[in-house]
Amino acid sequence: MKEIKIRRIVYSPGYCDMLGACHGRTLEKTDAGWVLVCRDREEHSLPTVVTTCEVSAESVLRFEEFLAKKKVLGLEKRPKSDDFITDYSPWSYGVDYYTKSFGKTVRRHCGISEYKKYSKRDIALLKELNERFAALQGRKLSEVTEEDG
Repeated sequence: MKEIKIRRIVYSPGYCDMLGACHGRTLEKTDAGWVLVCRDREEHSLPTVVTTCEVSAESVLRFEEFLAKKKVLGLEKRPKSDDFITDYSPWSYGVDYYTKSFGKTVRRHCGISEYKKYSKRDIALLKELNERFAALQGRKLSEVTEEDG
């Protein structure tokens, strides 16, 4: 099992964006520790709500172990599908991480997205990924409203 050390994960759920919706979650380490920053806006005329929640270092470690053990990052290599929906933002994960290669620590990026051909086993793994990523969210640290423009 190859060791993975997360640098940052950006997740965007699939959503209809005809009215200007925008949603996203970013897991990142700050000087104060790990946080999950959630950005949500329902339409262009509404402000973006930015919620920051704590994430325990232990939870991140367990998540890294899950990614490595289940070879989640290998989902990036699935072939593209012919699916496409207009006026829709597909779900995606962008994972920046460190791993060892020939004894050296190297930085890597993995992109997993909706418009790929996934097997039933892959779909079950993606469901587990979504559940585990959502479970990282801990106590709310702050919530601010950003007016656009």
